[in-house]
Amino acid sequence: MMVAKVTRLAAAASACLAQLADSIALTRHTPRQDDLTDIPPDAMMTIIELSDVTSIARLKAIARHFRNALRPISRNIRLRKAIERAGVGGVVQFDGQLSHGDVLKAMWVMEEGGEGGWGEAADTLRLSEHLGYCQLPVTVGAGDLQTHPTKADFLSLPRFCAQWMLVGRRVALRRPNGQHDGTLELFRHNREIRAIRNGPNFAIVINPPLPHPTRPIHPFSQHPFQQHAKPHDPPARCRIGWQNGVGWTTVGANHRQVKASASSLLKQRMLLHRRTAVGGISNSPTVVVDRRVRGGYLDRIVTQFPDTPLDGCSDVVAYEMVGGGCGQSHVLTSSDDPFIAWIAFRTPPGDNDQNVSIIIRTSEAPAAGVANDPPDGNQGPPRPRPHRSYRLRRPGTVDHEGWLDDVKRGHTSS
Repeated sequence: MMVAKVTRLAAAASACLAQLADSIALTRHTPRQDDLTDIPPDAMMTIIELSDVTSIARLKAIARHFRNALRPISRNIRLRKAIERAGVGGVVQFDGQLSHGDVLKAMWVMEEGGEGGWGEAADTLRLSEHLGYCQLPVTVGAGDLQTHPTKADFLSLPRFCAQWMLVGRRVALRRPNGQHDGTLELFRHNREIRAIRNGPNFAIVINPPLPHPTRPIHPFSQHPFQQHAKPHDPPARCRIGWQNGVGWTTVGANHRQVKASASSLLKQRMLLHRRTAVGGISNSPTVVVDRRVRGGYLDRIVTQFPDTPLDGCSDVVAYEMVGGGCGQSHVLTSSDDPFIAWIAFRTPPGDNDQNVSIIIRTSEAPAAGVANDPPDGNQGPPRPRPHRSYRLRRPGTVDHEGWLDDVKRGHTSS
C-alpha cells in the first residue's frame, strides 16, 4: 500500500511538472498563474525524499521557483530524516541559520556512509556527555562544515575521523573548577591527523604496525585489530598522555598503545582525563583471575571482537601495549545513571599467560567505613555493588558485578 501511494504521488507530481514545463515553454518564461506552488505539498515532499542530493541540486538549478520551494523542504524534512537515518538523532543537529548550500552539504555529510553511518561518532558523543564534557545535541555550524572544503577532502580520511572533525570541538575537557584542558578535536595538518592540540607531538597514526602481530599465542587469539578492522574507523595509535601539574603531554615510546579503532582512542583519552584530571574516581581492589574459570567465560570476553561492549554495557575501549599487554574497558553506566563506572580487563604480556586482572572504577561514593582504593580485598567490609536494580538484565546475560564478587570470595569454579 505504501509503495502504491508513493507511486500515485510521484505520478501526480510528474504530471504537474510536465504541465508546468509546457506552460513555461509556450509563454517563453512569461509569468503566469501556473506555478510550482500548484504542486501538492505531499507530492513535492515525496519527490525530495526519494531524490539523492545530486538530483535535488539539479532541480534547484532549473529555476528560481524550484529553488524557493526546495529550500524549506530540504531544511525541514530531508535533513532531519538524514540525521535520523545516520543514527545521530538527538545527538547532532545543524545550525538553523545555514545557507541553502550548507544545508545541501550537511545532507551529503549525513547521508555519506548510509544508514547508521555515524554510529561510532554518536557513541563517542554519548560517552562524552556521560562524562560531563558536552551537552547533546551538539550543533554543527557553517564554520564546522568548512573544515572539509570539498567532498574529496571529506572522503580522503577514514569516515569517523572526517565526521569527528565536524563535532569534536564541541567536546570540552573541563574540570569542576572550570579549568579548561582543551577540546577533543581532530586537526588535519597536511597528511597528518592530530588530536586535542594542533602540534606534531599530538599526531595520530592510522593503521599503525601492531606490536606483536604474529606471536604464536596472542592473548586475544587471532589478532582482532586485524581480523575485525573497520576501514571507516581503523586501529589508531598516539603518544598523548596526561601528567598531573603539566596537562596533556607526550609519553615515551614504551608507553604507546594501539587502540582497536580511532573512536576507541578518543574514548580512552576522555576516560583518562576523567580519572586523572577531574578525579573523584574510586577503584576496587584488583582481582587476578584465571580466564578459563566459569567455562571460559572470561576467555571469551578477552578474545571477542574488541569494539563489542558486554551485554548491558554502553561502550568499550580496547588496546594493546607496545610491551604486549592487552586491555579492555567496558563502561557499565550511561548518561541515565547518576554516576560513572567501568570495568577493566587486563592481560599481561606473555605468550602463555592465562591470568586476567580485573578492576572496577566508579565515581559512586563508597559506602560508609570503606576507604577508596583499598590495597587488597581483605581490608574492611566488602564493597557494595553499584545500585542498578532499575536496569534489568536480559535472559542469557551474565551479572558481571555479582560474578566479580564471587571471584573475590574465591567461588571461581564453573
